[in-house]
Amino acid sequence: MLEMIEDIDAKMISLQSQIRNRKSCERNNFSYESDNQYKILVLTLELEKWEALMALIAQYQKKRGTPIIRKSKDFERTIQLQMKDVPGSIRRETCLAMIDYMKQLEWEIENKDEANGLSSLG
Repeated sequence: MLEMIEDIDAKMISLQSQIRNRKSCERNNFSYESDNQYKILVLTLELEKWEALMALIAQYQKKRGTPIIRKSKDFERTIQLQMKDVPGSIRRETCLAMIDYMKQLEWEIENKDEANGLSSLG
């Protein structure tokens, strides 16, 4: 994950540099103005896409980066209380919390498998 973030960061720095160079060329009139404006626009759009991707990766890294705490007893207690309240049903919030926790565990397993050179979960 960190390697991907570093690569994207390098790409963003490169694009920012290209945009600055194009804007300085505009002042010196080395190229046709409309062509230069178009290339600046294209580079700016590409930079925005990379920034959006970086924000998405940062969001996932934030989710993955939280420490894993044993929650099975908490989930068991919550489910038992909810089933006593309304027999045969579990609240949606509990189900969503369990799904998030399972995803977190899967990501941790995948990271350990990748570190050990094993294939990821299917």
